[in-house]
Amino acid sequence: MEAVHGVESLAGGDGRHHVSRTLGTALLISVGYIDLGKWVTAVDAGARFGYDLVLLVLFFNFSAVLNQYLSTCIGMVTGKNLAEISSQEYSQFICVGLGLQAGMSLFTSELTMILGIAVGYNLVFDVDDFITAIIFACVVINVLPYLLSPRDKRMAGTLNACIAGFTLLCFVLGLLISQPEIPLHVNVMFPKLSGESAYSLMALMGANIMSHNFYVHSSIVQVQRAHVHTLGALFHDHLFSILFTFTGVFLVNYVLLSSAAAESSHNVIHTFHDAVELMNEIFTSSMAPLVLLAVLLFSSHIIALTSVIASHVVTEHFFGANLSLVVHHVLLKLISMIPAIYFAKVAGSEGVYQLIILCPVIQAFTLPSSVIPVFRIASSSWIMGNYRVSLRVEILAFLAFCLTLFINIIFAAEILFGDSAWTNSLKGNTETPVLIPHTVLILMSCASIAFALFLAVTPLKSSSREAETQELCVHSQREAPEEIQRS
Repeated sequence: MEAVHGVESLAGGDGRHHVSRTLGTALLISVGYIDLGKWVTAVDAGARFGYDLVLLVLFFNFSAVLNQYLSTCIGMVTGKNLAEISSQEYSQFICVGLGLQAGMSLFTSELTMILGIAVGYNLVFDVDDFITAIIFACVVINVLPYLLSPRDKRMAGTLNACIAGFTLLCFVLGLLISQPEIPLHVNVMFPKLSGESAYSLMALMGANIMSHNFYVHSSIVQVQRAHVHTLGALFHDHLFSILFTFTGVFLVNYVLLSSAAAESSHNVIHTFHDAVELMNEIFTSSMAPLVLLAVLLFSSHIIALTSVIASHVVTEHFFGANLSLVVHHVLLKLISMIPAIYFAKVAGSEGVYQLIILCPVIQAFTLPSSVIPVFRIASSSWIMGNYRVSLRVEILAFLAFCLTLFINIIFAAEILFGDSAWTNSLKGNTETPVLIPHTVLILMSCASIAFALFLAVTPLKSSSREAETQELCVHSQREAPEEIQRS
């Protein structure tokens, strides 16, 4: 897996071209936010709720930018990744919980990637054979990292950064070209929250903020500490790069939401084929499916690399298992391929469509507890020293945590006591196939909220040492005048 080492060497660089190094890593991370599963989630939400959720998608985008930025700061200042520091600052029980949630986020990300390529395959060849399409997707994403991996690490890193940039550019420009008249709607200042929209909100949040990418970003940039003397300029370069790339991600989501909202006046999504017809109306070009499949394949290559990094970091520091990169790569694909084939065989195209939307919902379960270590560590003067974040950034991070927790609570309340269409669907009261039992989703939702609240009241281990140090300083300052008076 020379491509993985190439990603790390890209971040290391030679210390002279800060923007190129920071932009390359930001591009690699941002590609994970634009696979077809994220597209389907945005189209479904736009078709069902129009423009009501656009402002919240913007908030999710800001939260992703903030957490990715804080993760880079942690990696550069400490020279350690987020998982390594968390394993030193939390108990084994908490580390296992964080590791399981990161693994769940990784698994659902890989699953949506495979299903997205399968959907693109069916669209290009105009077939309805998901088993063959899933096998094609698994073969391709296992082969691409070896085909696109030059032996020279620096060259491999540069090539992968160029592929990531090309993929993001194709996504954004493809949407803009296929939509010459982008719908603009000004009535997005007051989002309408309800139990009916809770499921779509969770899906949009999980599609726009992915917890395992925090570990990836902190791991990639940790090597940059040894190559620069002033971290302040590098912080600014990373912030600019993250804002630049995630602006493109938001633009993609906005165009999809708005276009789906405009088309949904005479199209209602009830089945997978309704969603395909709506996407065909959004992408007016006849070449769109072929370009979509090509871009999906390139994006899957980048997602596969970042997933291997996340899997290696999480298993090593949270579970103490040091596996080879090849093993991580193969295991992730095998574990994701089995449920993809099973649900495609049992539930058909409707099951695949529901699974694509369900995966980001499961990813959203992991967010409240995953953002806590990020802003706790970033605001610790014991760990970050003079580079700890300011009070304003702490407040923004706390608000981002409250946003993720609040939406999870709304979802839990609705799934427990609500009677909306999606809760009845999850209970099996409709013709929609039930992928995960209703009780299991309730347990997952409540467990994630409880774990987040437990983590919120659990301080870092270093915070006690920090408090002792401050107490000693205050005590020594009090004793100094007394000794002067005695002398």
